[in-house]
Amino acid sequence: MQLPKQPDITNKFFTHPGSHLSSPEKPCRPLLLMGFVLVFLFSISGFSQSRLDSLKTSFEQEANDSLKVVYGLQMLREFHRNEHEEEEEYALARDIIQQALNTGDSLLYARTLDNLGLLYRYHQRYDEALPLHIKAYNLVENEDVEPVHKMIFANNAGVAARYDQRYDTAVSYYMKALKIAEEEEDLRNIAIASNGIGNTLGNIAGRQDEALSYYQRSLEAEKERGNSLGVAMNYLSIGDYYIDKREFETAREYLDELLAINQERNDDYGLAITHEFYGKSYLEEGEDLDRAATYFEDALNRFEKLGDAHRQAQILENLGDVHFKQNELVPAGNYYQRSLEIARELNLHGLIMQNSYRLADILERQNQASAALQYLKQGKAYEDSIKITEQNVEIAALIRQYDIEKKEDQIQLLEKDKALQQTLLDNQQQKLERRRIFMLLMGIGLFFILVIFLLQYRNIQMKKKVDARILKEEKEKMKAIYERNLARAEILVTRLRINPHFIFNSLNAITYLIQSQQNAKAMKYLVVFSRYTRMVLETSQKHVVPLSEELQLTKYYLTLEKNRFEKDFTFEVRGEDSPEIENVMIPPLLLQPLIENAIWHGLLPSKRDTKTLLLEVIPEGEDIQIIIDDNGVGRTCTEKKTHEKDHKSMGMQIIKERIDLYNKSYSGNIDFEVIDKKDNEGNPEGTRIVFKLKQKSFSETPVEILS
Repeated sequence: MQLPKQPDITNKFFTHPGSHLSSPEKPCRPLLLMGFVLVFLFSISGFSQSRLDSLKTSFEQEANDSLKVVYGLQMLREFHRNEHEEEEEYALARDIIQQALNTGDSLLYARTLDNLGLLYRYHQRYDEALPLHIKAYNLVENEDVEPVHKMIFANNAGVAARYDQRYDTAVSYYMKALKIAEEEEDLRNIAIASNGIGNTLGNIAGRQDEALSYYQRSLEAEKERGNSLGVAMNYLSIGDYYIDKREFETAREYLDELLAINQERNDDYGLAITHEFYGKSYLEEGEDLDRAATYFEDALNRFEKLGDAHRQAQILENLGDVHFKQNELVPAGNYYQRSLEIARELNLHGLIMQNSYRLADILERQNQASAALQYLKQGKAYEDSIKITEQNVEIAALIRQYDIEKKEDQIQLLEKDKALQQTLLDNQQQKLERRRIFMLLMGIGLFFILVIFLLQYRNIQMKKKVDARILKEEKEKMKAIYERNLARAEILVTRLRINPHFIFNSLNAITYLIQSQQNAKAMKYLVVFSRYTRMVLETSQKHVVPLSEELQLTKYYLTLEKNRFEKDFTFEVRGEDSPEIENVMIPPLLLQPLIENAIWHGLLPSKRDTKTLLLEVIPEGEDIQIIIDDNGVGRTCTEKKTHEKDHKSMGMQIIKERIDLYNKSYSGNIDFEVIDKKDNEGNPEGTRIVFKLKQKSFSETPVEILS
């Protein structure tokens, strides 16, 4: 049984709470010096407690919300160093998150979420830490904040995903951090992200060789920074890589370098990791298992002192492997059982699965079939829950899997043909035998053989055709479902991008009306705003909506924008009551981005005295035409300003992609055209956008599924 790589080997150098507190025993030092060290540590502890009290006072008395959050984060870190009460830390962290929400500061809110994620990760609750780190990154991804915050949040998301064995997510966020770090020429985060990618790829079958280049890149960055801790981390990663390649001498050369660094740093955790991997190298080599056991025992003692239960569970399993290879089943089973107990406490599915399988193997060898079966079932249950093989780092993995399945199908067909040929040969041999034995019955026997052969051949051919048709239909169905889900997912993502500035500005406009004693007008627009918000939330559950609802939603939006800009423009909606549009369905929020573009980039920059926007629906038989017309500055001026700002708008591209996805997924068809209006002298007079809806059926069910 192949021992899989563990996802939490080297990043402890970054996150372990005790990696910087090392005090190895040195017998030559006098007892007086040891007493001095203890007194010094107590004085430091007293200072930390005093700082904690000071921060707590500042947090409770601070009136400014933002400063209160900053004091709270500092207080929480100090509390974690001193008190380390898990539930109290969580409660305090959630209170700080609530304080950050009151500030309306996205970065501050993101920092508090990331901080709670770090607490969860410290306590190895990776599945709870991951969504917090991801949300923190998403909050600031497109904000104008210091890039270091984005790198921190992305790297933390990568670490949590890697520990949770969600390798595709881990690579995605490490890559985001690496891209930003390269743009900023930030060596520290280049090293962190590169090492994280290497560790993640090292856990994916067939991708280990790619990991080495990332380890080496991280090592170069750490050497350039002069960071011995980072250099040690990468020596460990590279050593582990060569262990997997079974180049044990090369692996131990890197481990020797690692040992020297950790001894110089007096790093107990680093020394424990180093001894563990010395043991792993000798275990994998299989030539000196006693030496492997010695290294594992030393590492286990160190991790017990450090209180790292996760590493203890892994090393106990390794010690079980050593004794198992030596055919010492009883001690091997004891080690596996101890490892399994810790893994259950920490909910480590991978270790639970591995230890269950190993105990099942031992019990089977000891003729305890019933107990072995229980452990085998337990291992299988956890193996199914992990589903590592179903995780894909990139779409190329899906393509490779599809190619493999095609090859397997071809092999199966060849095997069927081979079996058919064998059947034919057997029949021929039987016929010849019958001819020699039953000369008198040759004619009758041949007739029956031919009849049986023809019937069998026809059945086989029919079965092959049916199987081929079923296989083809299944593949087409799976492909249709995949494309449908992909299309719906992309449409949903685009749909949910609600501009928060629009919401805040609308509320501010309503607030202004209230403050200026225009209560009736404020009440009117507040009703419009509530209806608009409710309709947006309701459409989030739909893939298409009636055109009448889309027009009503757009009308609400225009009313709110008109309220904000007062006399800056006027609008008109025509044809919304036409009975021909009752059953017409379109993707939700399709018109609003174009309306918004016409107002902001067409009408508002215009110097005309009268600025108008027309939204008109024109039935044309079974088809529908939708026109968005404005008399603004036109696209030419807008594009000039866009180029001057060195910014490329993706709005029109997203709309095209949504229409393409709709046309692929539904029976109808949508075309649209953008027309630049000009006067007789060629000067821009605005923009006209024409949608043409050609629909055979207005069902929400995609075409592929109907077929």
